[in-house]
Amino acid sequence: MKTLKMTARNAEFQRFETLKRNREKRARQGLAFIEGVQMVEQAVAHGWRFYAMAVADGNRLSGWAEDMIGKARPEALYQMAPALHAELSDRENPCEIIGLIRTRTDGLRRIEDAAKVSAVPPLIALFDRPASPGNLGTFLRSADAFGAVGAVVTGHAADFYDPQCIRASVGTVFALPFGELSGAEEAVAWLRGLPSRPLIVGTSAKGTKTLSEIDLTGPVALVTGNETFGLSHAWKEQCDILARIPIYGAASSLNAGSAATVCFYEAARQRAQKGLPPR
Repeated sequence: MKTLKMTARNAEFQRFETLKRNREKRARQGLAFIEGVQMVEQAVAHGWRFYAMAVADGNRLSGWAEDMIGKARPEALYQMAPALHAELSDRENPCEIIGLIRTRTDGLRRIEDAAKVSAVPPLIALFDRPASPGNLGTFLRSADAFGAVGAVVTGHAADFYDPQCIRASVGTVFALPFGELSGAEEAVAWLRGLPSRPLIVGTSAKGTKTLSEIDLTGPVALVTGNETFGLSHAWKEQCDILARIPIYGAASSLNAGSAATVCFYEAARQRAQKGLPPR
């Protein structure tokens, strides 16, 4: 691990700054920006590789920060001028550690591996064309909380490595395998190639059954639609069944992240009733 001083807005500072806001640069460089205690802890705990960590120069590091740096073993540790460190942070009180992690492209394989070793029939979470990084992060947080083995987005979707997604997921983006597929047809082909073919359940206000009427205790893929347009026509045709969530208020539908959370909870509830473990 190299320890380097950073006192000016040099090329490496600009790398941090650019990766924080530019999806294309994240994809091209294979790096993503993270900050926050839970985010750093989750990335370290789940073995993500750190290209760099940055701390404010002159500040005595806490035991937590020393522990995280020791476990992460970043390729470079920057002792950054405090003003520069604060400039990169979105927080009133910046986290001690700002990091750049190496992104991954093995998410689908990791989902397949997790499904093979799952103690219960696998639950896979899919999100069709999510537009909001915050909604995607909420989706990941709920999928992880209620026992999904992985998450997949289809179509033109928000970026898993967007700082808003990472923050909304509270770092679970580093705990839950995730992948991307071009659309419903490719996703269904992939799902049908799994050792245990899942029941594909889409959510729709015009669903033929309520969610609680569907048996979600076997292998299942739960598909949530885009925040504005819902499920695409292709997804509606490919789903085995369309489920509706009964709602009784003035709004005609739930927020996509909230709808997904209800679905994941219902799957977990049914499985718990049957005496199945969470995963």
